[in-house]
Amino acid sequence: MTFEELKKEAIKSEDLDALFKIWKEAHVSENEPTDNNQKTYIYYTTKGFPPIEKDSFIADGYIDFDYYSKANKKVLFVLIEANIVMYRENENCKPYERNQKGFYYWYIDDLKSNRPKQQEKMARMAYYLQHPELPEEDRRTPNDESLKSALKASGYMNINKRGGGSLLDWKVFDNYYEKYKEFIEKQIRIMNPDYIVLIGSNNYELFSEGIKIWHTSYRMKGRRRIGTDYGSTRNVDCYMRRFFEVVKE
Repeated sequence: MTFEELKKEAIKSEDLDALFKIWKEAHVSENEPTDNNQKTYIYYTTKGFPPIEKDSFIADGYIDFDYYSKANKKVLFVLIEANIVMYRENENCKPYERNQKGFYYWYIDDLKSNRPKQQEKMARMAYYLQHPELPEEDRRTPNDESLKSALKASGYMNINKRGGGSLLDWKVFDNYYEKYKEFIEKQIRIMNPDYIVLIGSNNYELFSEGIKIWHTSYRMKGRRRIGTDYGSTRNVDCYMRRFFEVVKE
């Protein structure tokens, strides 16, 4: 099928498995653009790493479908793209079989987190939004088990399913978004979240109603670190204080 035919099929998808199957085919079906400004997948790196493969696909969606489907409030985190350029050398899967669930289960299983504490920040944001019935301070201070459950009950999606590098190529990313906008919108409809939390900045109308917060690796230059009431480190605490402000706004 052509890309346009696949797009029509994607819109009719009833679940993520069906949508992702078509999405993968759409990646492969893309014609090579004659204009470099129209490219959706060519990344150039400066450290000798090969560009992202045309058929690369990083599955996302539910961290745990059963937990997500039973959540009091469904929270979907929307991210820009997975940083995979430098992390493909030892993977044991095909480019179109990639997923990031292990990244989240690293935290769920052992409370281990990456350096910017992305998993912890997401778990804390999720718990806060999932439990509007609790007193404000209780929503802000979940225990370890509550954090694990909150993250497990969350959804996540990368807009660019091919992945990228540590530095975002905005032109390529914008092209990808425009080409796959209907696919992206369909995924959101299938997951049907109560809250969308947009991690990192973009001004796409599709996410205009979402909660927009700094990227989890943002250094928060100039922001005071005043304690650890709302996180395991001052960095997490500072990030969460800003999140609480954004939600109230």
